[in-house]
Amino acid sequence: AREVTVLFGSQTGNCNGLAKKLSKKLEEQGLTVSLSSMADFKPNNLKKVQDLLLLVSTHGEGDPPDNAISFYEFLHSKRAPQLEDLRFSVLALGDTSYEFFCQTGKDLDARLEELGGKRIIPRVDCDVDFDEPAAEWISNVLGSLSTASAAPASAANGAAAVVSVTESESEYSRTNPFQAEVLENLNLNGRGSDRETRHLEISLEGSNLQYEPGDSLGIYPENHPRLVDELIGFMGWNADESVAINKSGETRSLREALLRHFEITVLTKPLFEQLANLPSGSVMRELLAAGREQELRAYLNDKDLLDLVQDYSLAGVPAGEFVSHLRKIPGRLYSIASSPKAFPDE
Repeated sequence: AREVTVLFGSQTGNCNGLAKKLSKKLEEQGLTVSLSSMADFKPNNLKKVQDLLLLVSTHGEGDPPDNAISFYEFLHSKRAPQLEDLRFSVLALGDTSYEFFCQTGKDLDARLEELGGKRIIPRVDCDVDFDEPAAEWISNVLGSLSTASAAPASAANGAAAVVSVTESESEYSRTNPFQAEVLENLNLNGRGSDRETRHLEISLEGSNLQYEPGDSLGIYPENHPRLVDELIGFMGWNADESVAINKSGETRSLREALLRHFEITVLTKPLFEQLANLPSGSVMRELLAAGREQELRAYLNDKDLLDLVQDYSLAGVPAGEFVSHLRKIPGRLYSIASSPKAFPDE
């Protein structure tokens, strides 16, 4: 069977998890898979690789994550080999609230092409709500590699059975978060301190979720009801109108969608550009003109969505059309400092 090399560069574990999921699906399709972090991969072996799949996030202001630095530097050095026989594809994870969105993925994608590689499918850049575009990229990669020899039916069925058992361990995930009870919430800083460090104890009883110390806990915030109501009121929308919350066509009332699903407190340049393309966004396009980058950056840092629609008189845009431009509320990730061996179900 043909071998596919899957490499990930991950700061918080998202690319790691996606790479494992991709590898399982490739193996089910009858392909031999070599999976590793970019830090563990010997870059000199690149010239032997035929099919390469990279999953990489961008850290800080356009920097590679820690376990991708050595691979990134090698690829951009004079030691990097010519890769005319290489086929590759890149899945890039990032955050549009940063100026250098998905920069590491963009850099690796461009460099592999410079070295002679040919794309299996085009690079996909994902915002913090990466589940749907990542799943689409994985599906397209699998389709493009489907010419490889199929695995024997019994082996394929066995792999599918193992996957289904693993996935049935807990019904909760990033896309279906567990509604957990907060058991304890203590401020660890002394009286008069201008900092606030919280000790939180959270019940996982009934979730069947498993974790290890150092794993990340993702907490999904909600928007302030008053901000949501003021936005709906200014835009002249009906709070009970149904709007789509994902590409699968799931719907919620507009008010619930703005409360729990869409980001309305952070402005990003991609969102500003999309809203500027609306018929009523002509004045916004002036701020996108060359030479006004610093002014735009200052505006995005200081304002929220209600400020924007009021400043640029966007009232009247249909709710369904407007929310289709908004990104999902990202989970805030925190490292877990406890062990389930010491605190079962917490």
